[in-house]
Amino acid sequence: MGTYESGKSRLLQKRTLKEVKARTQVLVEAGIQRVFLASGWMGYEVPEFYYDCIQSIKEDSNLDVYGLFGALNRTSLLNLKRAGMDGYLCGLESPNEAIYKRFRPAGDTLTDRISALKTAKGLNLKIWSGFLVGLGETDEDVSVGLEILRGLEPESLSILPFTPFPNTEMWDENPANPLKWARAMASARIYLRKPDLFSDQTEGFYQGYGILGGANGFYSFPGKKSLFQSLERSGA
Repeated sequence: MGTYESGKSRLLQKRTLKEVKARTQVLVEAGIQRVFLASGWMGYEVPEFYYDCIQSIKEDSNLDVYGLFGALNRTSLLNLKRAGMDGYLCGLESPNEAIYKRFRPAGDTLTDRISALKTAKGLNLKIWSGFLVGLGETDEDVSVGLEILRGLEPESLSILPFTPFPNTEMWDENPANPLKWARAMASARIYLRKPDLFSDQTEGFYQGYGILGGANGFYSFPGKKSLFQSLERSGA
């Protein structure tokens, strides 16, 4: 619902509430049931604008709204819940602190994220978490991550493969081994039997490995083309 510069609180661009309402209508007409309210990490507090966005979405729909913000303090989580937020999505990125710091050298920490997830759980928000595979973690790291997640009892879980994108700082890193990723997912499916297990790989052989690993759900952040097609179909 807004675009922020990662690691800073400076707002670069935000949607008007009119745009939020129009996007909500598109999602409802497309049959979407769950939506992420995502941003780059802005610090431990979110701008009040986000509370208005959540209230607007809940007024116009029955969408399950998840915040995706990184680590937040208790006050922000409480205010988001009061605004109508249903769940809190905060990935561990890597259960290995050294790998986490390499992957995210500035901003919040792994400890911060675990603490925020526990706080959200205490506020009766739904929990969605997980971590990436392919950043150099060991089998022991994966076991530690699954143990952390088991303690959090998330309703939803994402064990995702690291896939570097062009023109990013980690573009020269190797992508995740798909079989190792599928094995980590399968381990999560066995060890944490309750949660829905999501993959973000919706095409190609990675999708096949996601299914092999036990994913029972897929999600995506639509690109401009797919978004345009959705808008055309809805007449927006």
